[in-house]
Amino acid sequence: MKNALYWLILVCVALALIVPSIATTAQQPPASFNDALADLGRRLGRTITLADFDNPTSRWEWRGVDFADNTLECPRAGETVTVGKVIGYQFIFVLRGVKYDYRVAFNDPQSLRLCTNPTGAIYDVTLPPRATANTEPPAVINDALADLNRRLELNLTFDDFNAPRSRWAWRYREFTNSQLNCPRAGQAVDRIVTPGWQFTFVYQGRTFDYRVPLNNPSGLFLCSGS
Repeated sequence: MKNALYWLILVCVALALIVPSIATTAQQPPASFNDALADLGRRLGRTITLADFDNPTSRWEWRGVDFADNTLECPRAGETVTVGKVIGYQFIFVLRGVKYDYRVAFNDPQSLRLCTNPTGAIYDVTLPPRATANTEPPAVINDALADLNRRLELNLTFDDFNAPRSRWAWRYREFTNSQLNCPRAGQAVDRIVTPGWQFTFVYQGRTFDYRVPLNNPSGLFLCSGS
């Protein structure tokens, strides 16, 4: 009886030492998270680190998921779907407003896939709107006008564009790359959809095209001016 009690105490002590270690490890993403991040970098043509997500329109998340089939609820073309629970992970990367959904089965790193054809709503994330219902331009348009005034050495207001050969306009756009479809020398280009604004000022026949990423007013720049 004493021997049984002795071994029971040893087992309890061992569990007390092991459980905290497991709990701590569980807070870290699994190794396949880094594989997903590396794959995203290859697709975008540059190295991606977690620091790239430290901005208002980016973030990353991960979680364990019980997928409903062998395709991780994301079948590839021609892939046979077999219903049945598959334990795995889902990694969500939102980079400059664009979502990338990676999935992988537990202990099967070769199953990692970028999901572009989800069949189940197992995760949702709010992204910037595809259209804006606002009837007023965003506040950053005032920064564009201020920049134009500095260039022209004038003090224009919006009323000054209510004249012949002058006008102003704004619109929401989903640009097809990180340079907002306006390449600038010496800057890398990510070929990903980037939401933003375009402001057009025509003053006495001269056109000035400003662009800025959504929710990033410091990224405002003059694309072209003539």
